[in-house]
Amino acid sequence: MRTYRKATDEDCCDIARISIEGWRFAYKGIMPDETLSTLDANARAEGRAAYIKENPLSSIVCTENNKLVGFVDYEKCRDSDSSDSTGEVWAIYVLPEYIGQGIGRELFSKALADLSQRGFTDASVWVLQQNHIARGFYERQGFTADGVQREYQGLPEIRYQKLLQPAL
Repeated sequence: MRTYRKATDEDCCDIARISIEGWRFAYKGIMPDETLSTLDANARAEGRAAYIKENPLSSIVCTENNKLVGFVDYEKCRDSDSSDSTGEVWAIYVLPEYIGQGIGRELFSKALADLSQRGFTDASVWVLQQNHIARGFYERQGFTADGVQREYQGLPEIRYQKLLQPAL
């Protein structure tokens, strides 16, 4: 049985594991193998736990038969050129063996709906320029590249944006 719910503090380790497996799948051939092979789930979970103690972060997880298989993190946009009405999907990952089952689309939809209900009028997401699978996913969700670029770990990233549907 598949369920979606708000993440809890107890989910940090599972979210870290999913994030690392997601990175290794999505960024293979884009990021150096050494970067991907040295990712540490414990360090990532500790960093996440420390971050959310001090900062707002909204997260939704997906469970399948009581196993966490995906998550999405989102909140107010962190970009200096964004307005207070811009939300941002900070991260979205699904375990590789669950990709293609609609979990990512559902997580993304739930995050955008929550942002809209909280009064955000638009949303953005950053994606590595070479990550064509993710770019295609965001484009299918109605996002378009806005021309803004930056570097992330020495690789070019591009920003996608979308106007949100007003909350009912």
